[in-house]
Amino acid sequence: MKHSSLPTSLIASLLGLLAFFFISCQAPQSDLENWVDKIETHLSQSEGGQLIVEAMDAHGGLQTWLENEVLEFRWIYHMNDRGPNAVVNTKQKVDTSSMKAVHTVPDSDIQFGWDGSDAWISPAETEFSGPPPRFWSLTPYYFVGVPFVFADLNANFELMSDPFDFEGTTYQQVKVTYNAGTGDAPDDYYKVLIHPFSKQVAAVRYIVTSPLVAPDGPLPEKLLTLESLIEVKGSFIPTKHRSFKMNGDVLDEHIRDAESEEIQWLKRSTVDFEAPEHSKKL
Repeated sequence: MKHSSLPTSLIASLLGLLAFFFISCQAPQSDLENWVDKIETHLSQSEGGQLIVEAMDAHGGLQTWLENEVLEFRWIYHMNDRGPNAVVNTKQKVDTSSMKAVHTVPDSDIQFGWDGSDAWISPAETEFSGPPPRFWSLTPYYFVGVPFVFADLNANFELMSDPFDFEGTTYQQVKVTYNAGTGDAPDDYYKVLIHPFSKQVAAVRYIVTSPLVAPDGPLPEKLLTLESLIEVKGSFIPTKHRSFKMNGDVLDEHIRDAESEEIQWLKRSTVDFEAPEHSKKL
């Protein structure tokens, strides 16, 4: 995001995007094949999990996603309901196995990220006016990385009995929940909309439960799309998102948009995820 002066009310609204939690199950880099087998065995124990495996395969496969190592992309998030200048823009690198992440902020020397155990920001004295860096370190990746981000042994999958009609197509829905104590917001859920034929994910419905952004209880459900997929080294990655309010099970107002740009895969050995010397832990 640009180092702009976002008002407090806007930051609070932005945080309503996702009650981000750090993924609890990290893939061992030295034995990905066995890890993928373990994940797929876990998912195969339910109809919903089986459908998520099909979705992963339709997006290029979990093993390919992990073997590609580090995803680099710019995520530009337009909060249209907050005005034309309410834009968040960072370029980020995320290790798909360890979930380590580093963001750079345009037109500044500001960096922030997650080193595998701590969130950090540099320079240490930075008063960052956007969303909390701990929150934002993996939030864009979590949407760009659907369905692969659901490769978690602490996740539970339920094939919902009711399909969801969206823009002329009827989608199967899988509800993803998490075991108690998982990450920062274990009470979050996601309803994954899967195309009946291609098995690719069209959108996710989700709620926010983190006390940081929802101190009075869960915020209303929203829907965010995954559109305009492109293939990059065998993985299919969305380059466009639209965000909608939900009114119960009925789609409501289109409020925001996002784009993914400058997408490429990097070798892990070329990326430094460690916090710089003059950084601050968050």
